[in-house]
Amino acid sequence: MKRLLALSLSTWLITACTEDLTPITKTWNDTLAKLTAQHGDVMKVATELKARTAAFVPPADDKDGQALRGKLDAAFTSLDQGITDAQASLTSGATAVNEAITKGKVAGVQAAMDKVKADVGVTLEKVKSELKSTEALVAEAAKQVADAAKRARAAAAAAEAPPTVDATKAGEADYEAIDFKAGTDELALDKPAVKANLDALVALLSSCEAVQVEVEGHTSKVGEPKANKELSAKRAQAVTRYLIKEKVSPSKIKKTYGYGSEKPAMEEPDPGSEAEKAMEPAKLRAVRERNERIHLRILKPCPAGK
Repeated sequence: MKRLLALSLSTWLITACTEDLTPITKTWNDTLAKLTAQHGDVMKVATELKARTAAFVPPADDKDGQALRGKLDAAFTSLDQGITDAQASLTSGATAVNEAITKGKVAGVQAAMDKVKADVGVTLEKVKSELKSTEALVAEAAKQVADAAKRARAAAAAAEAPPTVDATKAGEADYEAIDFKAGTDELALDKPAVKANLDALVALLSSCEAVQVEVEGHTSKVGEPKANKELSAKRAQAVTRYLIKEKVSPSKIKKTYGYGSEKPAMEEPDPGSEAEKAMEPAKLRAVRERNERIHLRILKPCPAGK
């Protein structure tokens, strides 16, 4: 009888000490879902900002661009750390709340829940603040990318346009846009800029009877020097044949010559050299394209006023 009374008393004490955690557990589940969603939102924004600046790779000699890239990298590092800290607080806080739930006390669960809300909330607010300042840097980088693209388009258009040449004066000019099929002396007449430049040459040589010129071919350093020299000569001859085909008198073209890479328009590193490896690929490509050209030298200009 005494044993039954002891068991009944023990059961009563356990029942009396157990609190109804259903409402606060629901509150915690809602809170956890909200904090998890907020964490996911800031992580998504940070990822999008990184993607928007992936193309922002300023050249080494662009000091302003390099400085901005450094600020962006530092900002993203700080954001990543903040997001990681928020996740850590969320994980440890959830563990603390679950432990409090097993103890069956509403006050304990509430205290644990309040702490995780505070810890995660502070960290997320800091991340959100950093996101705003990072967005300003991203906007600045986007503007620099757009400006660089605009300059590149302008430079490309200028390179494709025929140079301005005064037929009444002795002088010379590079026709960079006169291009050929790779490794050959076949004019790339399918490119509008090539045809436009060749037609400008025809117009120049048709401006008077007296004008006489020399047509030169030049290449980059890519390839074997002797072969390049031979190729550049053939390209100069291909231009001459085009001019004659377009009714330019052969007597106006006193000489064609191929210099290969002997007279570069821009200083170019030797293939395979350390200087070549150190140069940015885009800049190296631009230098080589600049050196591969047809050069016109006016030996005898048109008489002034004619």
